[in-house]
Amino acid sequence: MTADTSIHSRALLVNLSISTWTARKYDRAVTSKVNAEHNASSDAGRYNKMLLPGDAKAYKELISLASSIRVAHYGHTLAWSDEGWRLLPTANYNTYTDWMRKQRSAFDDALDTFVNMYPILRNAAQIKLNGLFKAEDYPSTQDVRKRFGIDVQYSPVPASGDIRVELATDQISIIERSITDRVESATRLAMNDAWNRLHDCVAHIAERLSDPEAIFRDSLINNARAVCASLRNLNVTNDPDLESMRVRVERELASFSPETLRESKGARQTTANKAMEIYDQMRGLYGAV
Repeated sequence: MTADTSIHSRALLVNLSISTWTARKYDRAVTSKVNAEHNASSDAGRYNKMLLPGDAKAYKELISLASSIRVAHYGHTLAWSDEGWRLLPTANYNTYTDWMRKQRSAFDDALDTFVNMYPILRNAAQIKLNGLFKAEDYPSTQDVRKRFGIDVQYSPVPASGDIRVELATDQISIIERSITDRVESATRLAMNDAWNRLHDCVAHIAERLSDPEAIFRDSLINNARAVCASLRNLNVTNDPDLESMRVRVERELASFSPETLRESKGARQTTANKAMEIYDQMRGLYGAV
């Protein structure tokens, strides 16, 4: 079975696009005035106005939610290309779509709250900006809603056998070879992403626990548990070495609670030693990490 056929049957591609309104506006007149007052060149600086007051809670919560959705999207998927497409294993499809459905609902609720508050925030901004306020800088309430949105697109992983064009046989072969090479390269990138996630949490555990005086947060262990849980579905090539390392990290590094590791010097040292052993073994198995 070729790599592209294997990956084609085990995963699909997903592209997440989240649009937001920056609530900033470049003021050309103020920029020119400031640069002139300081005898600076016309491109020495730019003045960007904050169009909403600093305590615009509804706006901040909406932007924060958009950011958290992007971050979680990366956690559910693997790196694939520079065009925004990421690899979504079919084993993780239901989990991802259920999660995305909830995120869309939360985003819509947050957007409704912000849009309802928008006229009030705009009036507050007029007081804050004073002479810098320009009504034309602000979209209408209807238009500002359109500035926000979540769009998710899915696509099959390209397969060389999908080519259906009227070209000479040798030209089709070149195209199919190019597709196969691209998919194989992207698959390596995806698996490198998976290995690096596991590697990074192991390296971090080894670093923090090896120093008996180092303070660490609960997230040190909780993140390792989360990575191990996600890699159950993200191992799209069924790499046995990755699964073996995942199980070992879960069993040997994430078994103690953070509280136990803080209170027991023995448990902390044992876990630190195991983390270094796993770290060294991972480097031997997968040189890219």
